[in-house]
Amino acid sequence: MTAVAAHRIGVRRLLTLLGGRATFRLLLYGSSGVLVAAWSREDFNAYAAAVGAVGWLCMVVQSGPEKAALTLIPRASRTREQLAGLLRAVVAYVPLPFTVAAAVGLVLAPGSTVTIYLLAIAYYIGLGCGSLGVAVHRALGRYTYDTVHFSLLGLGMIALAGLAFTAHLRPTGYLAGLLALVTVLNLVLLRGLPRATGSRRALRGLLAGTVLLMGAADVMSNAIVGTLFVELSVSAHAGQSGDLYLMILGWGFAASVVYTVQRIYQPRLALWMTSGGSARARTFGRRVADLAIVTSALWLVLAGAALAAGVAGTRSLLALAVLLASLLPANTLASFGVFVLENSGKSGLRHSARAAVLAWAAVAALGALTVPLAGAAGAVYALGAQGFVLGLALRRRM
Repeated sequence: MTAVAAHRIGVRRLLTLLGGRATFRLLLYGSSGVLVAAWSREDFNAYAAAVGAVGWLCMVVQSGPEKAALTLIPRASRTREQLAGLLRAVVAYVPLPFTVAAAVGLVLAPGSTVTIYLLAIAYYIGLGCGSLGVAVHRALGRYTYDTVHFSLLGLGMIALAGLAFTAHLRPTGYLAGLLALVTVLNLVLLRGLPRATGSRRALRGLLAGTVLLMGAADVMSNAIVGTLFVELSVSAHAGQSGDLYLMILGWGFAASVVYTVQRIYQPRLALWMTSGGSARARTFGRRVADLAIVTSALWLVLAGAALAAGVAGTRSLLALAVLLASLLPANTLASFGVFVLENSGKSGLRHSARAAVLAWAAVAALGALTVPLAGAAGAVYALGAQGFVLGLALRRRM
């Protein structure tokens, strides 16, 4: 079977993959609702502050390696098994020190804030490695692993939330259960992947460079959210961490659909870009960047006016939901622009990475001003700078 045929995305395959991810996200959101009912506001805020602050670590181990797998492995012939083996080693060994640290914290100080953060870090590292594992399977043409993995992950998550409600499982116990769940599922993924043997230094260098540059955009995008949670937690509005976390879950569901579609079609785009489609893709990228700039600028003006007029109250969940929902089009456009640019070669990779860093710096600086003034709503407003800065940077480089 040719690489193009192995990665053909029909309607059935697309819906199956989206169904598995949608199941995971919906159960994730549902489990958070159960946790709100099961825990005190203090416990939920402590949990939300931890997972909100470190959740971006998932993308550190997932995004760059996942994109590298979906770009390099479909194009490779003689080095496919070696590339897959190197990425398998990431899934197998990267979570180990974080899991051990979390286990030590759980034994020595099970109720401490430090332990909650250690468990959250280990969980998100394991979650990211699991996402990488299913991506390597997809890059090898095995798409079933993706749907099964995320469906089981979502079912396990809602089951643990049920235990939190019925057996009074506290945040440390819940996070420990999540960590055990992802560890078991990751071990299952490892069984079907080739081991790293005989890889050359040049191949390892190519993979490492691709991972670093391709991961920058998604890592920084998630670091943006983590930075806003940190800014909120040290402000006078720290009690709104739980509210922001619930709203970010909804935002994350929508963003995950966009991300999943991009990753599903990335092998096809990678093959297309090496067979004469680069010029048309870059033209499309320029148009998307222009739309992202205009849409983001309009949102910043209108949302700023709403905040100044007091329409978006700092404790209004409805206002936060409307702000985030209205921001989705601008950030989705910018995300597709990055998707095209980072698949256009080494120069495009470098420029997309720089654009992501600039966007993080802009959001962090704006958040330092707006979060103390408007709490969670100010954090959402600062997030609006991301699409605008990305659009400007992408338009220049396209």
